[in-house]
Amino acid sequence: MAAIPFIRRRRWDTIRVVTDAEGLEKIFAFRYRIYVEEMHRFQKDADHARRRIRDSLDDGAINIAAFDGDEVVGVVRANESRQSSLGAYESFFQLDRMGKDHPPHTSIVTRLMIAPHLRRSTLAVRLCIECYTLGLEEGIKWCFIDCNDHLVDFFRGLGFMPYIGKVDHEEYGEVTPMRLRLNDLEHLEAVRSPFAACLRNWLDNPLAQPDPTVAGGLGD
Repeated sequence: MAAIPFIRRRRWDTIRVVTDAEGLEKIFAFRYRIYVEEMHRFQKDADHARRRIRDSLDDGAINIAAFDGDEVVGVVRANESRQSSLGAYESFFQLDRMGKDHPPHTSIVTRLMIAPHLRRSTLAVRLCIECYTLGLEEGIKWCFIDCNDHLVDFFRGLGFMPYIGKVDHEEYGEVTPMRLRLNDLEHLEAVRSPFAACLRNWLDNPLAQPDPTVAGGLGD
């Protein structure tokens, strides 16, 4: 995926998928600064000696980061179910409920973090848009996330919906699992999601081949 340029006043230059070792290490260090040094959150995979957080989901993950010059200022991670082991998240999100759509067309998104000075900017939405667009390109129909109460409305505004009630997360306490049907244009427009414009552009693209069965029911 091509890097996305932004004007300097927004205080980030690019959002891109990171695959190089140096860039990934910057992401792992950024996670540590946000979760451990700033938020003082328990992180079972934190490497305190090296001041980094890398976990098993990073094997096979798609890590996306926003950069201001060489500095990481925002990150998010996507795991496509067909390409990586989701471990405990398989049962956590009850992905077996998705029937034949899982694993070919499901993904989870985790580790969305923004530098403190950019939390009132549009960067979180921009990172989510990058994840969403990538999902469309990869044939993903369903995306799953979980969040604490203060972020539920943010994700509702993107089009995610709670579906199994609150559950306990070993690191983040009580969270709300939410899911998004990527090709549900009617819902995205109803909640005024920024994803709606992405989907309209995607459907208008003659090279796109949306699945005509996407409007069907769940697999359970």
